[in-house]
Parts: sequence; C-alpha cells; structure tokens
Amino acid sequence: MRNHAIDGIDRKILGVLQADGRASFRELGAQVNLSPNATAERVARLQERGIITGFQANVSMEAMGFGLQVFIDVKLQPGASMEAFEQVLQSIDVVHDAVSLTGSFDARLRVACRDTAHLGELVELLRSGAGVQETSSSVICRSLDVTGRVGMAGKTAPAAKKK
Repeated sequence: MRNHAIDGIDRKILGVLQADGRASFRELGAQVNLSPNATAERVARLQERGIITGFQANVSMEAMGFGLQVFIDVKLQPGASMEAFEQVLQSIDVVHDAVSLTGSFDARLRVACRDTAHLGELVELLRSGAGVQETSSSVICRSLDVTGRVGMAGKTAPAAKKK
C-alpha cells in the first residue's frame, strides 16, 4: 500500500486546483509561495502517487436544459447483480453519479432531467430495463458547496463553546 501522506503545501495545491483546475503553475505557485517549476513538480508527484486522478470540466446541467436534479435510490430485484446494473447505467447519459450503498437501498443515482416527465421516463427505464425493483426519488433544491475540499482534510468545525 502506498503512503498517501501529504504536507500542508500539497493540501493548499489540492485546494486551489479543486477550486480552479485550470490555474497555471505560475498562478498556483503564487498562492502557495512556490516557484512555477517547484509547483509543477509537486503536481506531477501528486499525479504519480494517484492523489490527483485527473482534471475535468464542470458542466452546468441547467444551462444545457436539464434543470431538474434528482437523487434516485434504487433497490435491485432479487438476483440482479450490481455489475449488470452498472453496465446499464453506462448507457444512460443523464446519470451524473452513482454509488453502491449499504442499507435498505442498493444504489443512489444523481441524475439530471429536463422536467418531471423526463424523470418519469427515466424511472420507468430503470424498472423495465435495469433490474430495478423499487426506487425512491428526491428532487435536489440546491447544491451546497461543502464537498471535496481536500485542503481542509482532517479539520472539523470548532467545538461549541460551553455557557
């Protein structure tokens, strides 16, 4: 198993890259007090160690006409395999994210739909063609900007003061 320990500068680099994955090494270095070359070397090491696994564009689904964001909890039919379900999901382009779960549901999907009719079509597709026995949908009202900030890893909110 590889040692994935990182120092404070690496944490700062990761935090900046998560906020702006297109930051140049010059911009990134200025924010973490390193030269562009030293910054580039650190980023390369983070990639080599598998800590940075890639860079991607975040696309506004709403701007593309998919204004309804929904979590769909899925219970598979008895005997259905997660691997087969995962293969079906690969062909459904409105599935933004999917995770396997413990508990009463087997998986949770994050999907982007045009409207409720489109959501209904998707749920029917899952039930008829993906081995799904039961679904439970929750419309996302608003995304909260609190996830994926590695620069703060290990830190929690300050303890509440006792009165």
